[in-house]
Amino acid sequence: MAYIEDERDLVPADELHLGEDVGEEVEIFAKFLDECVIARGSAPEQRARIFKLVDHYYGYAREVADVLRERVRLARLARGSSGESTASSQNNIGSNRNTNTLTGRRAGLRSGLRSGGGMDIDNRTALQRQDDSGSDDDDTAASAQRWEEEAQTWDLLRRLLPLRYRDRSAAAATATGPGSAGASIRRSGGADKPPQSRREYWADFVLSEPKARERKTILEWLQSSASSSGPEIDEVVQELQRNAERGEILAHGWLHTRGAIKQHKRLLATSEPLDPNSPDVRDSNLDAPHRLVTQLDPDVVTRQGLVGRKLAPQDAFFEQAIWLGCYELLRRGKSMTDIRDWCVERTEVWRAASISALPLANDDVAGEDDDAPDFDCLATVLWRRMCYRLSQEGSASQHERAVYGILSGDLASVEAVGASWDDMAFAKYNAELRAQFDAYLIRQADSAAVHSLLILHGDVPVGYASDATSSSPHHAHPSTSTPSSAAPSSFLRDRDGRARSSKAVANTPAKALQAAMIDEKLDSFLFQQGLLLAEYANATQPSKLIPKYDTTTTTPTTATDGKFIEPTDCHGLRILAHVLIVVSALDKLDGKGKDVAALGPLARRHQTEEHAVASYISFLRLARLEELIPLYASKLMGDRCYTNMALNLIHIEERDVQQRLLLLMRKLGLDPVKFVKTLPQLFLADVTEAEAEADEDAGNAKPACTEFSMLQNSAPTLKFGRLIKTGLFGTAADLPGDADGVLLVDKADELLIRSMEWMMLVDGLALETCDFGVRIYKYFLRNAHLTAARILASRVTCSEIIRHKTRFGRDLPEEPDPSWWDDVFGPPSRLTAQEDDDMAMAMDDDVPTDVSKGQVAAHARPLFELECLVNALDCLETTAMMAHMMINEAPDPARDRNIAGNIDDNAKYISGFMKPLLKDWLLHSVDDNPDYTLLRASYLPQVVIGYASTLQFAGTTSSRDYLLECMELAAVVAAPDNSDVAGVLVSTGHMKELVESFASCSKALAIWTSDMKKGPGSSSKKNREMGWSRELWSVKQ
Repeated sequence: MAYIEDERDLVPADELHLGEDVGEEVEIFAKFLDECVIARGSAPEQRARIFKLVDHYYGYAREVADVLRERVRLARLARGSSGESTASSQNNIGSNRNTNTLTGRRAGLRSGLRSGGGMDIDNRTALQRQDDSGSDDDDTAASAQRWEEEAQTWDLLRRLLPLRYRDRSAAAATATGPGSAGASIRRSGGADKPPQSRREYWADFVLSEPKARERKTILEWLQSSASSSGPEIDEVVQELQRNAERGEILAHGWLHTRGAIKQHKRLLATSEPLDPNSPDVRDSNLDAPHRLVTQLDPDVVTRQGLVGRKLAPQDAFFEQAIWLGCYELLRRGKSMTDIRDWCVERTEVWRAASISALPLANDDVAGEDDDAPDFDCLATVLWRRMCYRLSQEGSASQHERAVYGILSGDLASVEAVGASWDDMAFAKYNAELRAQFDAYLIRQADSAAVHSLLILHGDVPVGYASDATSSSPHHAHPSTSTPSSAAPSSFLRDRDGRARSSKAVANTPAKALQAAMIDEKLDSFLFQQGLLLAEYANATQPSKLIPKYDTTTTTPTTATDGKFIEPTDCHGLRILAHVLIVVSALDKLDGKGKDVAALGPLARRHQTEEHAVASYISFLRLARLEELIPLYASKLMGDRCYTNMALNLIHIEERDVQQRLLLLMRKLGLDPVKFVKTLPQLFLADVTEAEAEADEDAGNAKPACTEFSMLQNSAPTLKFGRLIKTGLFGTAADLPGDADGVLLVDKADELLIRSMEWMMLVDGLALETCDFGVRIYKYFLRNAHLTAARILASRVTCSEIIRHKTRFGRDLPEEPDPSWWDDVFGPPSRLTAQEDDDMAMAMDDDVPTDVSKGQVAAHARPLFELECLVNALDCLETTAMMAHMMINEAPDPARDRNIAGNIDDNAKYISGFMKPLLKDWLLHSVDDNPDYTLLRASYLPQVVIGYASTLQFAGTTSSRDYLLECMELAAVVAAPDNSDVAGVLVSTGHMKELVESFASCSKALAIWTSDMKKGPGSSSKKNREMGWSRELWSVKQ
């Protein structure tokens, strides 16, 4: 995730696909988030907006899941498959955590949002997928399953957050006030009237019992998830119904057993119930080939099953189908009306009656059963224990026991038919809630009656421990053993002491995330997920985006742990990032917001949790959705916000996009000034660290600039002076035949240059921009990165900085000549002590940005002088290439005239750039950096000699005036008030070479009489102003 590349070809192969599988959900989620982040209104209003945001996420995920689900169903039907196979296939795919690609492609979703840089999937791959319809259907089914799990996650969050992050003061007033819901229920018939109906008791229980509302909410979510994700109940029981061999007949009970009993009664000519112990029955064909029950009441299977009698095999399947249907109705949270209608359709209404005696989790829906008055608490307590007895009945089928297990809150019988983590969670929370309601009803009932009841049913469990390690229900008196309400149970790990399969463990990312939400262990889950992301990002090299913080107190998470989202799963990262953003925003409103200073040592832990957001931001960069990056980066803690944006936005070069991003930052409450200042700081720190490591590995080797050499090891020639080497900047772009002219620089150097371009987009910061520019130039020149220095000098000039960031530089032309410095600031002078103090004050952030001209001049002069050096080297490169062409190519008058014009222009340019170098170059600055001395010794002597050679070449090719100017250069170097240049030449041992160059120039001036530019004998105005005379150098015959 931590790669920063300009071209997709440079992105690692295993990350190429990350930006391709982008659907409209990325931008839709960002749009909803953008509408919510506006920090206006009171805390309750902001909290309501966050809850609405989660509702939006759930609504969108639910809509997509339903569309894909219907698409899967239609595709299966088109291929001739039944609805049952559709459901089976979808459930099987749900266990595959790697099938998480959405088949809906990106075509048309983001047209016009960004320019260029298309990242379309290879056409051949697309055609192959179109041909392989089976594979496409599988992908769609996998996407449907993934979106279903996402919808369930957002549904859980939207149910839990209002409970855990409600307005405490308002909730207390509502709960205790005369107009509260609880008060209206309890006092509907009078101020002190107790609850009368089951609905009133249930509502009072939910309001008064700790954790009851949350457990009820979780149970309702599990029921709703089962209802939305599972196949129709008729499809679930379809196979059993087919084995019952009764066609489309759903009613009339046990047809085959009834027929056998009637046939036997006809043979016996009796209408009395058959006695199973009668010889007429025992020796009859009724027992062939199976010993059938002899009566048809609902309890006959349990009663006669003890003596080995059963239903006819077909009716046994029918019975299983009915109990499976009842289980599914309860598991999906269907209302009592739906359950009754389903049972009436099968003429099994007695089953609905047995279910209706106990309240369901969704009893908020109005119903006659709930509103009936004179609700008997003790009868309900007794009926729960009867249901528990039935759930333990060994002769009953699994699903019959599970139905009574749900009604009684038995854990083992419900878990026995569970097929997934959701089923196991349902069994547990159903057991806890029903046990808690049972304890509540016991407190409402008559104590003497309760005592008598407990004597008969004391072995029935009252509650279940909430601890994650509890292995069995507590068999204890309710007064001493009630359901724990303090600590929620954990599904992040298996429970010891009970043989459970992997279906009981949240071993997929979606279920692990849901379990963490339920257990209120989201911080721990996000931390472990962050460790995994950091492990991945730092596998090959240290990552700046997702650093690996010190986690010595925590066992590292392995990347093979199936509970966590893969670092390449962009869809999972999207969910995780938005969950973290939502919860963090609510924590902040509740006064639990996390700040770097407040957290102290725990700050690193929270930043590890934020790796999910940082990874998602990296995915947005790979998807070329850079304009969404500031929105998500603003959710990161502390300075990481700006560091993350710097690393993810530095590749952008389009000026309009950069300006739009800065505007977005400002709208989000971010500081664009801090952002642009972070860029050079960050990348300078990187190159400085790399430079230090390289020096350490090389044993403190000398800087690369000390090996700089631009002069050939040969004596000066009469025409060209001292020859200069070509290729100073590592390119031959100016040579004929090279149409590209592309300068190649290291990635780190390019990032430094771009950081300067970003700084140019913000008003002010004149001093800071100059300071960063000087530091970057020093790094380039100290390490002999001349190409990078040349590019910086062309893309961010000192004159441009002065023109855009100061009042007094606004009149500068866009491309001024080198004399602009004297026009703006006047001749340079050494800084006084007072000026040094002023410069130090200017470095303070509290000083107004409207700085004085003297302050700007002090900070900008080193930048200007370093820029002049680079431009002078560029001119010397031109001199070298033109000399190379004349020496190595055949004479060509037309070419020579062209070269003469070019060398004339080149000599004029370099003369302007050399003026600052010949007088106190890098001797005036606000800091006394030893790098200045190093750069003066490494570059200044050779540049002066090269300048002399350029003048000599121009004098022998274009105009003899340049030869006179070269002689004037000798006077400048030797002048007493300009001893700094001579001193550097002497200390570096280059003075002899310069003298030889001057001698060669004087010889050329004496010999060369023709002037291609002006002709022999002509005299220029400059000669007269300078007092130069060509006749002094003419040799008389």
